[in-house]
Amino acid sequence: MTRFRPNKLYKNPREGRVMGVCAGIADYFDIKPLAIRILTVLLMFAGFFGIILVAYFVLGFVLESKPRELYENPEEDRFWKDVRTQPDYTAVDLRKRFRDIESRTRRMEAYMTSKRFRLDRELRDLED
Repeated sequence: MTRFRPNKLYKNPREGRVMGVCAGIADYFDIKPLAIRILTVLLMFAGFFGIILVAYFVLGFVLESKPRELYENPEEDRFWKDVRTQPDYTAVDLRKRFRDIESRTRRMEAYMTSKRFRLDRELRDLED
């Protein structure tokens, strides 16, 4: 099974108009593809026609297409989009989640080693 890199820029021909470059950039930065398309057209009319056109086709041929099985579920997709657009927020969120897991693990460990756990287990054994 090939595992793709979730934090990589891919073109998205399934949602794209020409080659999927604008859709891929929009997906990477978690914005609407229409915004990227409008920005591309505005830059072309602002005097960057040749540069934008060449860059678009180079990216269209160089970038890999976005794999269908890139993310296992929508939560993973959301996580990687947050990592790309708000890395500081994601790091804070991850630290919070790890502290929560550590706290729950400590409570569970304290219960499992307590006299209360042994008493509950013995009472359960008596019921069977």
